Amino acid sequence: MNTADFPFGELEANLLALSTRLPDVPLTEVLLCRLMLHVGREMSAMFEQQIRPFGLAEAEFRVLTTLFSQPDGAAHPSDLCGRAGQSAANMSRISDALVSRDLITRVLSVHDRRRMVLRITQQGEQLVRQLLPMMFVPLRRLFAEFPQGEQRQLIEQLKHLSVNLAEAQKNLTERFK
Repeated sequence: MNTADFPFGELEANLLALSTRLPDVPLTEVLLCRLMLHVGREMSAMFEQQIRPFGLAEAEFRVLTTLFSQPDGAAHPSDLCGRAGQSAANMSRISDALVSRDLITRVLSVHDRRRMVLRITQQGEQLVRQLLPMMFVPLRRLFAEFPQGEQRQLIEQLKHLSVNLAEAQKNLTERFK
């Protein structure tokens, strides 16, 4: 669904109707969650559309750019999980896909033979250097109407929300043990 086609008014009307049946509905919070989910899906779809012609999934590209950002172009898969927002199982699948395309290599660590090291290849670096600048154009357009100060505020607010979300998840996990 295109953001321009998103029925914001219908969503708000539905939430208001819901609140008549269940008065305790936190309208603002539900609306914020729905909007963030929508924006996240649309941004992901935009990035997927840009990288799909290059045979990459968005998660694969995130791992590739994370490796590219490392000073030596290398990292352990467990370190990449946090940096690229991937689970260990998904990191294994992504690594397999990137190795098969010669975009990264995977070797045993010389310091700890129990750990693997992933390293971006020259071909992987070239692909990142080709794709990233293309992705910056729509990204800059997306935030063009937000002054730098508002962007920094939004970053801080989203970080704060992320901390609250992690705490809520922890509490839920403990509650349902």
